[in-house]
Amino acid sequence: MLARIIRKYKIGAMAVLPLFLFVFVHSAAAQAGKAEEGQKLFDTNCAKCHGPDGSGDTAIGKAVGAKDLRSAEALKLTDAQIFTQIDQGKNNMPPFGGTLDKAKIEDLVAYVRALGKKKAPAKKG
Repeated sequence: MLARIIRKYKIGAMAVLPLFLFVFVHSAAAQAGKAEEGQKLFDTNCAKCHGPDGSGDTAIGKAVGAKDLRSAEALKLTDAQIFTQIDQGKNNMPPFGGTLDKAKIEDLVAYVRALGKKKAPAKKG
């Protein structure tokens, strides 16, 4: 369709490129989750295992092996991998896809990313 418009109005592809890039970047930004909303969801659904700071340092978290969401291991995960783990669950973590819609899971992913910006303390060993 874009090619047809370019031919019909005899405009160069380079003239359309800035518009395309604006729309593409804008739509990608619109899909990003909102960390503030994610924090509310995290407090309700995740903090009992992962702790309010994401450390996994709670009684339940220790019992089920909840991951430290600030760890190097967690930071290596892509947003898509985090989304899938929240949506479908993993190991002892239950799936939340049945109770949270895509936008809410994206908000949680944004908040998990914000937790990751807070440094995990060095492991004692």
